[in-house]
Amino acid sequence: MKKYPRLALFLALSFLSLAARAEWLLSQTGAQALPGQPLELNLVVLNDTAAAMSAAAPRRLPVRLRNKEGEQAAELVALDAPVSGSIAPGEFRKYRYSLVLPAETSGPLAIELQASNHRLIVLVEAPLPLASGDVQVAPPNHALKPVDTIAQPALQTFEPMYFAVGRRENETTARFQLSFKYRMFDENGWLGKIFAPAEKFYFGYTQTSLWDISGDSAAFRDTSYRPSLFYSDPEIWASPDHVDSLGLMAGVEHESNGRSGEESRSLNTFFVQPTWRRFLNKEWYVGVAPRLWAYLEKDDNADIADYRGYGNLNLRLGQRDGWLFSADLRKGTEKAGSMQLEVSYPLSKSLGSPLIQDSGYLYFQYFNGYGESLLDYDRKGPAQFRFGIAVVR
Repeated sequence: MKKYPRLALFLALSFLSLAARAEWLLSQTGAQALPGQPLELNLVVLNDTAAAMSAAAPRRLPVRLRNKEGEQAAELVALDAPVSGSIAPGEFRKYRYSLVLPAETSGPLAIELQASNHRLIVLVEAPLPLASGDVQVAPPNHALKPVDTIAQPALQTFEPMYFAVGRRENETTARFQLSFKYRMFDENGWLGKIFAPAEKFYFGYTQTSLWDISGDSAAFRDTSYRPSLFYSDPEIWASPDHVDSLGLMAGVEHESNGRSGEESRSLNTFFVQPTWRRFLNKEWYVGVAPRLWAYLEKDDNADIADYRGYGNLNLRLGQRDGWLFSADLRKGTEKAGSMQLEVSYPLSKSLGSPLIQDSGYLYFQYFNGYGESLLDYDRKGPAQFRFGIAVVR
């Protein structure tokens, strides 16, 4: 079934605005909840205001499905014809909706209305074993997939965080990165309730440093500071089987190295980054994320577009709990740009069970091209290999 999540969300928010202070309650009709099968639900709208409200209900209502496996977006589809008229104060109206349950899930499943705080828990029963001679039909791939875009607390990790060391031309250097983001608005706050996209606005901060370990004073060669304000929705669209998904991030970013005089570097950009991900099977996925930007200010390094250009391309092939191969490709308008390759693998799998599942990753990094640091945006050195540990990838 083709989804229109944006339109559905708009209709749901419009309905909510007409039904200010209305109570929304979901209930199960009593039908058995089976994986891969439609489940009929009742939506009860109670008018607890002092005035009549519209009885019109949207044809589609966005919901989120959550269980111990993860989460995914879904829709309730109206079973009845559109209604007209109004709901008097103190009265209620009941609407019938249908939801197709994921095919590979069982046990407790939370159905959360996007347009309110209401949550309904249903018990999805495991399918009965096949009798001898029955034909096994493979169910569609509707399994809830734990991915790195599942909703997190207000303070979250952002870009990869790692510490890696390498040597070239008799110099030993380390490169490390710290990155966090902070959700600015609470989805349950007044702004989040009247403007649902508010919960997807973030403040981000990323710091990348090059450390000359073999130098006389082991000084830092350069550090880049990148605060940003942006909108991020990891899933603006998903296919019915949740195999393919699209996301979007857009905002403004400042980058500088905190120095003065001839070594000062700074720029301000506006960026847009769509993302596409496809699960090849239950473990492996591919991802493509082109990032385009426009320079708002670059006086300290007016020719930086010659070396960095106006965008880069991130390519990924990985497993949720295994290997991850990543490439960042950038092309300058006048020069060859740069390429950074990364490979990581969970420490818990490589070193054995004593380590906890999320203890980190063995990490390899290869960089070749211009501008490994902001200070050296117009310089190209020999190819650099580094090995280390990643906390986030």
